[in-house]
Amino acid sequence: MKTLPFALFTLLALIVGARAQDQIVYDNALENGWVSYGWATLNYANTSPVHSASDSISVVDSTNTAQALYLHHPAFDPSLYSNLTFWIYPTVAKTNELHVQATLNGAAQTAVNLSFTAAQVGQWQQVTIPLSNLGVAGNASFDGFWIQNITGGPLTFYVDDISLTAIPPPNPVPLTVDGQNVIRTFDARVHGINLAIWDSNLQGAATANVLSTMDIGIVRFPGGSSSDDYDWSTDRSVSNGSFQWANHASAFARVAETAGAQAFITINYGSGTPEQAAAWVAYYNGSTTNTASLGVDSKGHDWKTVGFWATIRSSAPLASDDGYNFLRVSHPAPYGYRYWEIGNECYGSWENDLHGASGSGLTGVAHDPYTYAQAFPSFYTKMLAVDPTIHIGAVSTEGEDSYGNGTHAVANPNEGNSLHSGWTPVMLATLHSLNVTPHFLIYHYYAQNPGGESDSGLLQSGATIAVEAANLRKMIGDYFGAGGTAIELTVTELNSVSSNPGKQSTSLVNGLFFVDAIGQLTRTEFNACTWWDLRNGGGTGGNNNASLYGWRTFGDYGVVASGDISGTPANTPFPSFYAGKLLGLWAQSGSRILSTTSGYPLLAIYGSKLANGSLALLVVNKHPSSDFPAQLGLSDFTPGSTTATVYSYGKQNDLESTDITTGTATLSGTTLNYTFPSYSMSVVVVKGQFEAWREQHFTTAELNNPSISGDNAEPANDGVTNLVKYALGLDPKTPSATGVPALSNTALSGKKYLTLTFTQWRSLTDITYQAEVSSDLETWQSGSPYTVRVDNGSTDTAVYRDATAIGDVPRHYIRLSVVRP
Repeated sequence: MKTLPFALFTLLALIVGARAQDQIVYDNALENGWVSYGWATLNYANTSPVHSASDSISVVDSTNTAQALYLHHPAFDPSLYSNLTFWIYPTVAKTNELHVQATLNGAAQTAVNLSFTAAQVGQWQQVTIPLSNLGVAGNASFDGFWIQNITGGPLTFYVDDISLTAIPPPNPVPLTVDGQNVIRTFDARVHGINLAIWDSNLQGAATANVLSTMDIGIVRFPGGSSSDDYDWSTDRSVSNGSFQWANHASAFARVAETAGAQAFITINYGSGTPEQAAAWVAYYNGSTTNTASLGVDSKGHDWKTVGFWATIRSSAPLASDDGYNFLRVSHPAPYGYRYWEIGNECYGSWENDLHGASGSGLTGVAHDPYTYAQAFPSFYTKMLAVDPTIHIGAVSTEGEDSYGNGTHAVANPNEGNSLHSGWTPVMLATLHSLNVTPHFLIYHYYAQNPGGESDSGLLQSGATIAVEAANLRKMIGDYFGAGGTAIELTVTELNSVSSNPGKQSTSLVNGLFFVDAIGQLTRTEFNACTWWDLRNGGGTGGNNNASLYGWRTFGDYGVVASGDISGTPANTPFPSFYAGKLLGLWAQSGSRILSTTSGYPLLAIYGSKLANGSLALLVVNKHPSSDFPAQLGLSDFTPGSTTATVYSYGKQNDLESTDITTGTATLSGTTLNYTFPSYSMSVVVVKGQFEAWREQHFTTAELNNPSISGDNAEPANDGVTNLVKYALGLDPKTPSATGVPALSNTALSGKKYLTLTFTQWRSLTDITYQAEVSSDLETWQSGSPYTVRVDNGSTDTAVYRDATAIGDVPRHYIRLSVVRP
């Protein structure tokens, strides 16, 4: 939902050691993002009685309708906490006077009853309830609790000093990573970022450097809510045709092409037409020789042909501008942008949506899932007609009843045909009835709403991403059925707060949230994520409360500054930039995401196996003041060195405006002991055996040249690749006269068998040796019943023979294959 923006302490922390961090819910006021949802008469500034300080909460139910104090928080994982604790002042003695219930996504869980004796009346009593008793322990959908009158009559009581009790950290915190347990392959589209149409610095040289440093694999344009009011062909707003944006379609393409990035393009659903969208596809991806007509839209505009727009892209600017010169970029080759979104947050009243408005040319109802789904097939068909290789996404949101308008309710066949009119169920069911399957769903994740920001809450919200992925997938299954299994899930906006960002957005805490959220996301089926955004613009009107960490006194969604805040020049990096840089060190396209565990929720770990076989471990300390000693255990992985490289960014870097710090840590076998500073993000790289071997044999320049140091390179020009020489213990730069596999024959029962003898180092655990046989040099087979191992495996020399005797078939071949998983 984005629019134009308007040293001594460290010593003491070390002395006292790591400590638990309770989450305050109420102490004189609601804290840490907790808000009131109660339906009793509530006074959060009651002055008598109070348990501590000056205020408490008075709860008055003057009815017999079981009113309650209800406190709500954006969903988060409460694994850090053991108990809900509060002080209560009863005014009536009664058995089962109140009950306490916690909620998961708003649904009440197990009730715990409270009773009070006459002796307790008029006295403050401490109540401690394990979260397990409330049915919410460790569940990332935890989002609130209430204390409810169940007497059946009027009741008054008082509550004070409410908190969630934190579990103390172990010392050291145990961390593990399994080098062979692969969760998924990392998709380059997870390293994504939004580009804003109003960013006056977008076309500057600094942009390419930022995108490269952050290893950005995909960008999104034109930028949030502006998408539904944008005419790409004129670079004007539909609502204000005289206003020209700072950037346009060709400028965006130039930035994306320079970065070598793919793109999400958000087309105008709110005030645009399918023909207009198809013309944009034609401009980016069309052929100059394609004469297919795009048609006249519902507003009477003729969008000409595919070739018309492709020719504009291919041409140089005219001497006399016809209004299209900003699109003429002498680019004959199509850009090939693959991912196209039909609108932006179309469910929200903040979006421009003219459907049903007089004179708009658009029928239906604004912000309506049924209208959206009815329009979607026309966009889908016309855009795919221009380029059948593109993927087209539909806007979604979480919850079966979220952002519905109460019409066109649909039945959930997997839940007793219960009716739901939320945006996503209605949209999916309608598309299914129209036999149109979107290629992907678009989801936006903002962890908090403005005014409710909490550092601890934000840093524990990442686990909710998995809940949202599961929620979307379930709705696809419920409302679209088996035909929806191929629908991909994407997050095309991610940041800390949904609007009006304050100081938290530019603080170290938001950088920590960024890396933690991406780490969590890679454990789900979300295949893309674009952070909001590259540059946005600063403002001082957001939440700048002193309870929030950070020294900047303004908010800004961007990873670098726009230059509109005094004292912060354009392109000044914020902590979120360094978060993105660390993410680029942690995982790249094709990296394998590994299973990890942590013994404490405030020290998160995410594992990746890089293309070179090394491990990269992302570790996030979410505690504001406690350093955490950790013991990291590596399983199913043999380090190639006793020294690990540690890239880190934390408080000192932020305060001094310095880049990522590079250090080292020492391994003892497969164990690494290291202390991760408070509020820090680190990437620990442990070299694999093959990478350590490469570094021993190649210079830095050669290591950066795959044609010399890559797996399949042959720097000695002897026909033996680097990977095979590594497997055989040979020097990659020396021609191999000896040490290569030897071919012989083995006599057995009057027959002879091709036999291969080669070095198989038992100490190398990151490769697989295979003796393979073939009859045609195309199809190769190994293992029983194709080959037989002759030796007993007790030495570093392996002997394999063909299972087929020479002469039993016209021809047979045997070879050694080395594979690095």
